[in-house]
Amino acid sequence: MRFFTSSTVDHESEKAAHIIQGFVKKGKIPKEAIINAKGIAVFSAIRGGMGVSGSGGSGIVVARLPDGTWSPPSAFSVVSGGVGIVWGVDLYDCVCVLNTDAAVEAYSMTEMNLGGGIAIAVGPAGWNGGIHDLQPVWTYTKSKGLYGGLTVDGTVIKERAGTNAEFYGKKVTAAQVLRGEVETRIGPNGWSAGAKQLIEVLKLAEGKAGDKKVLQGISSEPTPGDLEE
Repeated sequence: MRFFTSSTVDHESEKAAHIIQGFVKKGKIPKEAIINAKGIAVFSAIRGGMGVSGSGGSGIVVARLPDGTWSPPSAFSVVSGGVGIVWGVDLYDCVCVLNTDAAVEAYSMTEMNLGGGIAIAVGPAGWNGGIHDLQPVWTYTKSKGLYGGLTVDGTVIKERAGTNAEFYGKKVTAAQVLRGEVETRIGPNGWSAGAKQLIEVLKLAEGKAGDKKVLQGISSEPTPGDLEE
């Protein structure tokens, strides 16, 4: 399983599609949250230790463009050193719903701290006609097959500039990618296979019809958040 190895933007997008699909199938993220989102970030990570926890992982972020479509994907790494007692190894998935332009701008930086410069909160499980406690970032997590109950405060997100440059064929910044200022025509359909899966899964998450052929290509294997150890 390549969830925790250095990977390409295409693989990170494929992994993100896989993770989001799991949350969608279980009805864990309200479609209204995705419909109104300014951006979506998805990552998987591993943490462990005793006394002081630490984690590492990687993920992808996309932003909503002015025309309502999604930007190309930008890759990032995950590092955390939150204080707390952690026994054994904890594997988890996290979907961050970015609700404000400031949240998207934070992910556009070379480095940012979740819960530091940008406020985060556990995302709502239901919509009930609207949400009044809107936070810049809503988080949805899964660990050992269980949804929720995991804090990601203190998680450091770092832009993977080299990985993005390799994917787009030139040096680009996360800000340029998330503003839709880079060329996306990588394959005959304008997107790589993994990125296409991510876009189609986001359609499903919004309650729209996705491309069934593309969606069928998403892995059915467990994600890190499903694993017991």
